[in-house]
Amino acid sequence: MLRQFLHYLALLFSMVAETLWIMLPAYTPNNFAVVFGGGTPIDFGRNFVDGKRILGDGKTFRGFTGGLLGGLLVANVEYFLERLVGVHIFSSLPYFSFLKLAFVLAFGALAGDCLGSFVKRRFGVERGAKFPLLDQYDFLFISLLLAWLVDRSAFKSLYTPQVVLLAVVLTPLLHRLANVIAYRLGLKDVPW
Repeated sequence: MLRQFLHYLALLFSMVAETLWIMLPAYTPNNFAVVFGGGTPIDFGRNFVDGKRILGDGKTFRGFTGGLLGGLLVANVEYFLERLVGVHIFSSLPYFSFLKLAFVLAFGALAGDCLGSFVKRRFGVERGAKFPLLDQYDFLFISLLLAWLVDRSAFKSLYTPQVVLLAVVLTPLLHRLANVIAYRLGLKDVPW
């Protein structure tokens, strides 16, 4: 009984670790955007037809670029670490396919966060205010959708239903943890 429990626990741990590894190119860009953000807003300070800001001051060109480059850096580190230790997750793909997938995941995470800001502004939710579910899933769903649209073969080989389901479960927990850490480091004004 104990042996079976430990077996299932090890299997769960392995699945969680693989999911986190596979999701890092989508999980990390918005963290890099917070660190490297500032400067000119993507919406240039303009309002939408409803008179409210399009995105807000929190979405900047510098943050988007820093987030995209950071996500690509993380993905490439993963790819070359896999090759170094003989693991074949991302490195099971040809490098160009991997790079395309990593770019789309990072871009999708940032675009999803921008879309979330757009929706929040339409509902009159101020920058930094909570918007349950949207705050946790905007980047995840857009990055996965774009990855699926751009390279279905690569997507299917890595993003199994189990990985996607675990990502849906883990994302709110990781989102909260990352925001609390950023708040404590003084990178965010609020811990959510």
